[in-house]
Amino acid sequence: MGGVQSDHPAPDPLTTLRGMAADAEVFVFDLDGVVRDFDLATTREVTARIGLTSEEFFTIAFHESRLGAVIVGDITFAQWRSSICEGLVEHGIDAEDATRAVDAWLADRGTPIRPTVALIEELQGAGKRVFLFTNGTDNIPAELHQIGLGHLAGVALNSADFGVAKPDPGAYAAAHAAVERHLERPVTRSAVVFTDDRLPNVEAAERFGWRAVHFRGVLNPGLRSS
Repeated sequence: MGGVQSDHPAPDPLTTLRGMAADAEVFVFDLDGVVRDFDLATTREVTARIGLTSEEFFTIAFHESRLGAVIVGDITFAQWRSSICEGLVEHGIDAEDATRAVDAWLADRGTPIRPTVALIEELQGAGKRVFLFTNGTDNIPAELHQIGLGHLAGVALNSADFGVAKPDPGAYAAAHAAVERHLERPVTRSAVVFTDDRLPNVEAAERFGWRAVHFRGVLNPGLRSS
């Protein structure tokens, strides 16, 4: 049974964020799904070569034993790559084919979401301090340079450095402390505006005391091809 549709659709998150600039000191943007996104067609092409669907491949690559370890720094990006290859071999894929597939998949480090990047530049031009906050790996700085966002590498707050990931409360505490170290001054929690495409992360930020916006519906045209 379908839900009742509102006559007033949710506002564009970029418009909402822009409207919060007057009384916010710091803006914190999630990375994946907010500042960059990935073309799912790339994954489908890679996985088809080894006889898997993208969903089957993601189940192996993003298994909690792998993804959970790499985003808190327990293993490196290189070790994660090796672990994915091993998982594919255990699934019955030839070792050389598995290695080629994983390397081809990891070669694509996404594409900037241009409307978000434009907003970041607008906020920075207005004197606001902007940070990224990602459940990422030790490869994040290199990836930002690879996709043309190297100028943001110095303000990337990374769960792999903190040893704890969103939506754990400790991740927000670590990120906030990192912001204060970067700015070399205390920052009131309510002066921080955070946006993420995952609602649990948004809700956790609000519980921490940041103002938060659920980011949805803003993508590069045609990026997520069906």
